[in-house]
Amino acid sequence: MLLSGFLFSTWLSGALAVIVLLSALYYFLTRSLGRDDKSCVLALFILIPVLAISLLTNQEIFNAYLVWGDERFNLTFMGTTLPSSWLITLDAILSFSMLVAVAAFWKWWSLARKEPDEITKMIIGSLFTVAGGLCLFMATLTQAPGSKIGLFWPFLFHLFNSIGFAHVLPISLALFSKIAPRQISGTVIGLYYLSFFAANRIVGYVGGLYSSLPTTTFWLLHVASAAIGLVGFMLFKLVLAKRFVQAETPA
Repeated sequence: MLLSGFLFSTWLSGALAVIVLLSALYYFLTRSLGRDDKSCVLALFILIPVLAISLLTNQEIFNAYLVWGDERFNLTFMGTTLPSSWLITLDAILSFSMLVAVAAFWKWWSLARKEPDEITKMIIGSLFTVAGGLCLFMATLTQAPGSKIGLFWPFLFHLFNSIGFAHVLPISLALFSKIAPRQISGTVIGLYYLSFFAANRIVGYVGGLYSSLPTTTFWLLHVASAAIGLVGFMLFKLVLAKRFVQAETPA
């Protein structure tokens, strides 16, 4: 406990500790692998922080978003004032519905067309996440002085973010399983969940900026994080395009 408290006492020491630990872990896992497999594992290791950054908007729902919603949203529905925790319920309903809807859509799509690979779906999901973040920005930008924000923009945010969620999280897990070398696939999939740890760590820091930044700037930070994820996924696709072709080619 004392060691972890020291290593992660600041962002700089925490980042350096993570880099050193991941580098040592990468060396340990790949010391007996071939060159191509080492490259794939390295790419997946790099993808972990990209995933963490892209998850910022989704994870912020459980942090500063609720505080903002409680302060700024008009949560009166049919004469009843709803608690801000209702937003979590709405998000859960839409997230589950979109998981089913997205799976059904791509199943229907594959009947007559070629289904996109995992990373392409993640790129599509990032576009929806960017759109969701822009809904929060627009909600703040269009809020009249002395008035509260209606549920139109928050609902659109949850809808777009849920579509993005359905394209990024389950599909990125499938991607890790597909790309990881068979010898260490279980360990690599376990490392995938480090992205959630890192995302929540970032959310804790960024959420603390809510009271000190203009609200428009605060939500633009989340739009930027989704855009970083989008660019990172596009670069990942370019780097590993050959690997995808090989994985999809019948033996």
